[in-house]
Amino acid sequence: MKRQVLYLSVVLSFLISPVVASADEPSRFGRLFPNLPAFTDPTNQQLADLAQTQLDPNADADNNCADPFAIVGCTFAGFTYFGQFIDHDLTLDTSPTPTGPVDPTTLTNNRTFRFDLDSVYAGGPSVSPQLYEADRLHFKVQDPNVNGVRDLPRNPDGSAILVERRNDENQILSQIHVAFLKFHNRLIDENRSFADAQRILQHHYQWAVVNDYFPHVLDGDNALDDIIAGRITIPLDRLRLLLNPNMTPVEFSVAAFRFGHTQVRRAYRLNNLNGSPNFQVFSFADPLASLMGGRPLAADRQIKWGAFFEELPDPTGGQRNIGRKIDPLISQSLFQLPIPGAEAEGSNVLAFRNMLRAKLYGLPSGQDVARALGMPVISPAALNLGPGFERGTPLWYYVLAESSRLENGQRIGPVGSRIVAETFYSVLKRDPNSYLNTGVLGLIGRFRPDPRIAGADGRMTISDIFQFARVAA
Repeated sequence: MKRQVLYLSVVLSFLISPVVASADEPSRFGRLFPNLPAFTDPTNQQLADLAQTQLDPNADADNNCADPFAIVGCTFAGFTYFGQFIDHDLTLDTSPTPTGPVDPTTLTNNRTFRFDLDSVYAGGPSVSPQLYEADRLHFKVQDPNVNGVRDLPRNPDGSAILVERRNDENQILSQIHVAFLKFHNRLIDENRSFADAQRILQHHYQWAVVNDYFPHVLDGDNALDDIIAGRITIPLDRLRLLLNPNMTPVEFSVAAFRFGHTQVRRAYRLNNLNGSPNFQVFSFADPLASLMGGRPLAADRQIKWGAFFEELPDPTGGQRNIGRKIDPLISQSLFQLPIPGAEAEGSNVLAFRNMLRAKLYGLPSGQDVARALGMPVISPAALNLGPGFERGTPLWYYVLAESSRLENGQRIGPVGSRIVAETFYSVLKRDPNSYLNTGVLGLIGRFRPDPRIAGADGRMTISDIFQFARVAA
């Protein structure tokens, strides 16, 4: 693959000391490509019209991907929601949907933009006591809840007691969050200190992100081996991402890392109870029949994680959940959001909101980013999106189309992968407490997963998190 000429050496990437802001200084959004022009050609209505074309016409197209057991296939659906968990751990933009141009450098990221699980721990027992038991060591967990299953701690009205309330948007994500709570609690039960338990969970989480999540979503020709080994090199013109501890790139948060929206299925099989019915993710006509959060988990909604991850036993009789292709189409379950906006017709459509925010934040076109990265460029004519898109393509849409055309929807393509890879690596490298920076210069004595958690092979998958937390079955 063609690469830019100016790259840092492998040695230099290790020798750069992480630059870390004060813990009291919040992360702000910024641009990875500040010198590229904003793509503002399409009107809001033209964006809304394009978004309408993204509704998958096949309501039952949940298994629209290749055989996952083939050498190259789509990912199990657990990675879709683990990706959502990662996103909620890294970014939180609380600004309203914009109605006019916004300078993203004026906006605050309300997460720490580190893989430190602040979405779980918040400020710890002294700052966020509502999350913890009276011993100030254990997380609160309802195990069992009023319906006899594991659940998040909840208020009398059913709302979850969380610092990251988005992790109760749906009942798949909420059960991932429960697994992290119980992982920590098991370590406390084994007489670990709070600080040790937090560090152990953070490092195993980071390892699973790099060594399990990455290979399932990134294009294999994007220095994946270097990322896993912790030796990726960053082009000089984007060195600011590695050295600026307070920058959350909007090309990542508003575009490239939103590819998971297209992987969401209409419905999922959770376990082997009651004939294993499929539950729709969202149903605003009948919320109680869906997987919408904000209420105690029902007895038949406890997930057997083998339905979502390949390493665990299959409880579904061969009908495990495979993520949809990464392409421009979105399932009917996620296409339309419950609260409409006022910016243009169709503004309650997820795809429109994604592209509108990108336009008003001044993101460049996908073609301009591809050229800046030295990647193959898919021309606007090849995508043929109609009026307003003759000169370029919204970056989010481009990432999806690139995946569909170059990776058959099984991974994100070169442009999306490079943005995600460089961002993730920089987040890990500039955090002095990440596993990449353990040992001497991140080399001698570097963290390795605990064999009790990862198994003798040391691979450390996401499934190992569920197994150690004792929620896998």
